[in-house]
Amino acid sequence: MLNKLRLSTAIVASLAGLGLSAAVAQTTVSGNVNIGLIVTSTDNTNKDGSWSSMTKETQINLATKGKLNNGMGYAAGFSIENDGIDVGATGTHSEGNYIEISSGDTTLTIGADRIQNGDVHFTNAVGVGYIGQDGLGTGAVTTAATSSVSIFPRHGSIYQNFGAGVVQKVGNGNISVYYVPNLTTTILNDIGNDANATTANNTSALRKGSAYEIGYRGDLGVSGLQAKAFLTNGDRINMATAADKEVRTRNYGLAYTTGAVTLSAEKIVTEGVQQGITASTVLTEELTGKAVGIAYAASKDLSLGLTYAKADSNNAASVETEKTVIASIGYSLGAIAVKASYADVSDFQGVNGNDGKQFRLLMLTNF
Repeated sequence: MLNKLRLSTAIVASLAGLGLSAAVAQTTVSGNVNIGLIVTSTDNTNKDGSWSSMTKETQINLATKGKLNNGMGYAAGFSIENDGIDVGATGTHSEGNYIEISSGDTTLTIGADRIQNGDVHFTNAVGVGYIGQDGLGTGAVTTAATSSVSIFPRHGSIYQNFGAGVVQKVGNGNISVYYVPNLTTTILNDIGNDANATTANNTSALRKGSAYEIGYRGDLGVSGLQAKAFLTNGDRINMATAADKEVRTRNYGLAYTTGAVTLSAEKIVTEGVQQGITASTVLTEELTGKAVGIAYAASKDLSLGLTYAKADSNNAASVETEKTVIASIGYSLGAIAVKASYADVSDFQGVNGNDGKQFRLLMLTNF
């Protein structure tokens, strides 16, 4: 990080007239600015052609931590994120909102985007973003994948939904259990003001239900190993067909570093894909993504990466296997890091001949 604004205060008076008091609190302000370039070339039956664009993500984080009157630890914070497509409605509230209370190796967390995250691709350690390359053209025959979105499973985790969970340290890792009462992520009801079912998205033909997630991240007692295993299960009720629809994701991954080399592999299976469920269709599609990767630290500042991934759908209309090869390079300039990735994708979204190539260049800085 470039700088960190650290404000240490001793709070001895009541807070906001609520009679709340605390011991010593430590507050930090941090953030990041990421700006990049994306260039895409497609070759598919729809002749979508090529396009290029700048990309952007900025975020500010405010966090505090300290001790409660009973000696237990606490932490709280929120983030304001604005990606390139954000206009303020989502990014201003769905990033890193939390209140936590901890005792020993156990932490209770309430909020969003705070519980340990399974939505990360071990096999793309050096590259930019996720494995699935977006924007490679329409032409999808699978109902699960929206236009121009890869079918490689990516958003199965519910860690960005508002809910409550417990993280328990076990050995050299952590086990988490997380529950969300509603799969809505974009809008929340206010506390006591204008609370209604519409805001909870429970009045439309498609009603969003609850979900839970059980996850593990750690090294399993092996030096140099990273492991992840997550199970997510939720439900939506299709009012048009009076049918329930489960949304399930299984997410496993391993990464092992020896010397300058890291080898990784992962498998992600999503059933009843969330973005594909509509008011008139009860979707039974299952997407399976598998990937392997290798990363090489050529020096303390230079890293190289290579990823191979494939994704399949059991949808009868999606007969091809989507395949992706990503070559990446990362270089640290100290305060600023530079990443570049080149992806070659064939049969995008399971469509024969729906091929494309994509180059991404990104500059990142934290403060």
